[in-house]
Amino acid sequence: MRRANSADSLRTDFVALGLRPGMVAMVHSSLRRIGWTEGGPATVIAALLDVLGPDGTLVMPAESPQLADTANQDVFDPRTTPTTMGAIPETFRSYPGTQRSNHPLVSVCANGMRARQITAEHALEFCEGRGTPFEKLYELDAWTLLLGVGFDRCTSLHYAESLVPGRRTTISRYPLLENGVRVWVEKRDMASDNGTHFPIVGQHFMARGEIRNGKVGDADALLFPTRALVDFAADYFREVLTCP
Repeated sequence: MRRANSADSLRTDFVALGLRPGMVAMVHSSLRRIGWTEGGPATVIAALLDVLGPDGTLVMPAESPQLADTANQDVFDPRTTPTTMGAIPETFRSYPGTQRSNHPLVSVCANGMRARQITAEHALEFCEGRGTPFEKLYELDAWTLLLGVGFDRCTSLHYAESLVPGRRTTISRYPLLENGVRVWVEKRDMASDNGTHFPIVGQHFMARGEIRNGKVGDADALLFPTRALVDFAADYFREVLTCP
């Protein structure tokens, strides 16, 4: 039987994969795939922060789609609104030093040197496009770590698609406070991929040889430059979504 993951073993795995001090890293994760871990999700977060060091920044999605439910009576509060992204992001949002962007459905959390810069601006319209933390990750030449999950969970692919003329769009609805009054608003957004293109983009991108792969605990892990993926994916979407 494999021993439980510890902070030390996870640090060793992250370093072997290619994480280094000073990196900005967006992490999409599954604690279940990582396997039994002493201390649970907080141990995974601590190991990531230790490896990235004081000059690095750890970033995670903190989406709260439950607020779009018409039966919902709450409005978004970056301090208290839970995320549905899994045990690691849910623990990370309230981890000491973590900051969160101000978007009701697709907020982003960050901890480290660039945390404030990444989370300071989050456009309400096209919330995964320009004027959002996803653009900041591109500008900062960040890395993406898929930790036990696939490219269908990689939010930067929405950012890539948002840059092309043929992008697929939808309308997002959620409550906001306007002059102290709770109102429902509608904003244009990127449509869900539903497994149509993202896995294909990931498969083709992997074939380019720019991805570092390995194991973190029991999880298959992929580490790659976010900018390289976005540029590749934007070219893919530009071709596929403008075909007659």
